[in-house]
Amino acid sequence: LYRLFLIPGMAHCIHGTPDAAWSFGQLALQPPLERNVTKSHALLALVDWVEGGQGPETITGTTTDGSGERVHCRYPRESVWDKKEEKWGCSEV
Repeated sequence: LYRLFLIPGMAHCIHGTPDAAWSFGQLALQPPLERNVTKSHALLALVDWVEGGQGPETITGTTTDGSGERVHCRYPRESVWDKKEEKWGCSEV
């Protein structure tokens, strides 16, 4: 089985637009330790999947300056902004 997460604003590996929330544990772009690391670190989410049998439904990305974050959803769902709740969530495509 596989999981596909489309990341808006991200180019290959570590590059992307500065205001996009494409940082989720790759290379030196580690999330702050006080966060739920498996939700915001793709490699650790993969380890949990292999060792625990539970694959991620979402990965939380942060902007490179840490000022914002966004939920990235497992395809075929997509992340959408909920104006009422004022947060990112997942919706069917």
